[in-house]
Amino acid sequence: MFLPKISVVIPCYCVEKYLDRCLNSIVNQSLKNIEIILIDDGSPDNVPQMCDDWQQQDSRIKVVHKKNEGLGFARNSGLNVASGEYVAFVDSDDFVDCSMFEFLYKEAKMSNADAVFCGFKREQKDGSWNDCKEVLQRTVFEKKDVVNVMLDMIASAPFTSCERKYQMSVWHSIYKREIICQNRILFPSERDVVSEDLPFQVDFLSNANRIVYVPEIYYFYCLNGSSLTAVYKPESIDLFKNLRELLVKKTNSIPNSKIRVNRLYIGYLRYNLMLLAKSERTDKRQLVRYVCNLDVWGEIKTEFKPSFLPFFARLFYSLMSNNHDKLLWYYIMFAKSFM
Repeated sequence: MFLPKISVVIPCYCVEKYLDRCLNSIVNQSLKNIEIILIDDGSPDNVPQMCDDWQQQDSRIKVVHKKNEGLGFARNSGLNVASGEYVAFVDSDDFVDCSMFEFLYKEAKMSNADAVFCGFKREQKDGSWNDCKEVLQRTVFEKKDVVNVMLDMIASAPFTSCERKYQMSVWHSIYKREIICQNRILFPSERDVVSEDLPFQVDFLSNANRIVYVPEIYYFYCLNGSSLTAVYKPESIDLFKNLRELLVKKTNSIPNSKIRVNRLYIGYLRYNLMLLAKSERTDKRQLVRYVCNLDVWGEIKTEFKPSFLPFFARLFYSLMSNNHDKLLWYYIMFAKSFM
């Protein structure tokens, strides 16, 4: 009976330009004992036929056609049919090094690790690539330290300049499927919360006993189409709030976790307002006022001090949380020229 070592779940939606590049990097992996699960998320282009054509070419490929529900639920559909010892998630407009899964699987078995994370390259707008290494050497985290990794994925500790220490995305790692199944871990919908990867990471790492980070770079995160330009979305404000509430609930038994969740929330709102300042919307002042009047500030201010943040972020937080919408408006209009 064919029991794959890794199930690679690949959601596909409007990626006909990039899908072949992605799949060529997957089917040519040096680790041959894998299954490749393509989720056609109701794509309106040629993706459904491309998925079926690839299935005819490689017996390791499974195809699931479903109605469009977004990335999180597409990944869940892949988990429903996965049979591998480990699971990986690859975005269909990215690609990977052909030795990625062999390296990560060998590391997982050697270390008896529940998850292994690698470095990645991030494409820049000018076409160059930045190396992103979260560790400088192979690092093993036991259970008591895995919680700290999880917190550092949410946001950095107070008085730390960087927003977070570890990338929250699931695409540069492999996960033991047994833990996912036993704990019924699923992705939320990005139509309900932003950053649907983060709740998955929190649930998984809360149940992991050992994880490994390696500096070797195997994943290539590409800027494609809409990825090239960030677009302001006013509905994101409510999605940020939903994410905050979900993470507070999931981490309520972890000391000081709420400080991390609140820093994440503050950072997301700050980024949102900077996108607003650069947008062509005519209701900018009203949206700034709406953010300053959010009812969550009363709760956050009892636990989160401005001094926890670097100066620029501190000023943003103070203006937002103390309802200084006019000053905040002038500030973001000034600051946008430096973005």
